[in-house]
Amino acid sequence: MFQFFAKFINPYQLYSQATPPSDPWRFMAQNLKGFWPLIAVSLILTIICAGLEVWLIGYAGRLVDNLTTTMPQNLWQSHGTEFLIVIALTLIIRPFAPLLREGINDIIFRPNAVALIRWRLHHYIVQQSLSWFENDMAGRIAGHVRDAGTSATGAAYQILNTLSYVFVYIVGSIWLMAIIDVRLIWPILAWLVIYLGLMLYVVPKFQQKSAEFQNDYSALNGMLVDTYSHIATVKLFAADNKFEDKQSDQKIEATRLSFVGLQKVEVTINIGLLFISSLLIVGMVVYSVVLWQIGAATIGLVATSIALSFRISLMSEWLMDGMSNLYGFLGALRESLKILALPLAIKDVADAPNLHIGGGEIIFSDIQHQYGQNNHVNAGLNGVSLTIAAGEKIGLVGKSGAGKSTLVNLLLRFYELEQGQIYVDGQDIRQIKQTSLRQNIGMVTQDAALLHRSIAQNIAYGREAMSRDEIMHAAQKAHAHEFIMQLQDDRGRTGYDVEVGERGVKLSGGQRQRIALARVMLKNAPILILDEATSALDSEVEAAIQDSLYDVMHGKTVIAIAHRLSTIAQMDRIIVLDKGVIAEQGSHDELLKKRGIYAKLWALQSGGYLGTG
Repeated sequence: MFQFFAKFINPYQLYSQATPPSDPWRFMAQNLKGFWPLIAVSLILTIICAGLEVWLIGYAGRLVDNLTTTMPQNLWQSHGTEFLIVIALTLIIRPFAPLLREGINDIIFRPNAVALIRWRLHHYIVQQSLSWFENDMAGRIAGHVRDAGTSATGAAYQILNTLSYVFVYIVGSIWLMAIIDVRLIWPILAWLVIYLGLMLYVVPKFQQKSAEFQNDYSALNGMLVDTYSHIATVKLFAADNKFEDKQSDQKIEATRLSFVGLQKVEVTINIGLLFISSLLIVGMVVYSVVLWQIGAATIGLVATSIALSFRISLMSEWLMDGMSNLYGFLGALRESLKILALPLAIKDVADAPNLHIGGGEIIFSDIQHQYGQNNHVNAGLNGVSLTIAAGEKIGLVGKSGAGKSTLVNLLLRFYELEQGQIYVDGQDIRQIKQTSLRQNIGMVTQDAALLHRSIAQNIAYGREAMSRDEIMHAAQKAHAHEFIMQLQDDRGRTGYDVEVGERGVKLSGGQRQRIALARVMLKNAPILILDEATSALDSEVEAAIQDSLYDVMHGKTVIAIAHRLSTIAQMDRIIVLDKGVIAEQGSHDELLKKRGIYAKLWALQSGGYLGTG
């Protein structure tokens, strides 16, 4: 039955990937737009369910009157048809309508809405610049993406499932009392005024305390993820745990205190509700009894008033719980959107074309980039101009902070240029699609981090159509096949199906680097960047892999960064960066003859070390 409605919902349909609204209400309206027909059906069912409940209470009072005024032997003759209709409504409509309503709300709406929002936010966030991710903790970002889906859906669900039902029920109760005796609406209206006054007093306080708790909770979650992600560092440098305990204690205590503040408001709400609901019960029962005493009400009306007052009392508690949950969800969503609903730092221009790759010529023209620091001392690049011919292989050399990695990151457009232009085959990289640019560049880094997936999935990442034979061939060229076939994880998976753990922690540095090399070999992009690509390999494995690397580099434009100068001595040209400028360039032999920076570094290196940057 629910499949009929489910087919109208596709949480993964195409949509505009503009910056998400930072206002929670606008965010929900935008992302839940496709659910409006479903929501309309749910609201109609809410009216039916709540209306039927109120009507049955009213009918119970009428039944009492009928029993008191009708002779037992005449009961079925006088009211039999009426009884059968009520029985049918109670046994058929009363269970079926809530079943359909809850099925729509809980089976179709909630799971699909959560998935839709998380999917959209994830696809938006992965477009953010590298610097955006560097300014926050990965665990905190992931938590916000996860929680935003739960919070937005939870807020909408409270409105759809709780607040709408209670609203219809209270309106229906007022209507029922009015048609029986208009004087009976006064106790309900008096209760409603006091109830709204309580809400006006506590809701702003609840919003404030909820926002404080969500902020502290988010900070605690980020701290925990950061600690567990760097557990080796924690064990090495905070061996006695005193420092780490102090840091964690502060976050946990702040979260505890904000939670206590939130609970104080909730207790105030609950006590206030108990008091005004007691007023409602006393008011309605006493007033209806008084009317009965003066002959203005029947005994059935008294019974209806008692039942309705208790029911409204329970509804008011449900309503306040719903309001508390609503503002809790809105507070959590607001905190998440502060992080997630930020404009993209690096955007494609409108209708940006794909990169049309030719030979792979790269031109850096007057590159200035200091990461916004407004200084030119050991920060970024200062007026670098460099042309790399199609198919040319260059090595980048320089001390830590010289600008080597900055040059590569700007080529990949991980950061936006502050000044200057970069061209690939004559095309300004700011005028083409970022995805197209990176599809044509293969890169192996010193920190060969892998995804927590199988080895096969890591090697074929971004190229899922590759066959197992192609994956294995790339691994063999990277001298990784032999050790891969010997692997087995704790779930009994072997070889290429073994999962490598978060960032590949289950493998050694050399093993991770060989898998990363296999990945870039499989990608076979026309431009290749090797950033300390063999630094984690021992000499024997590095020597064995060199021939495969040279085969991969054939016909490609190559930029290689290395601290071991022997690994780039055979490059067509070597660029020496110093303090953000090109200090020297030429072949290995030419630079040795100059007796400059490169020659000094070469002389110092007999198995020595040169920092990266």
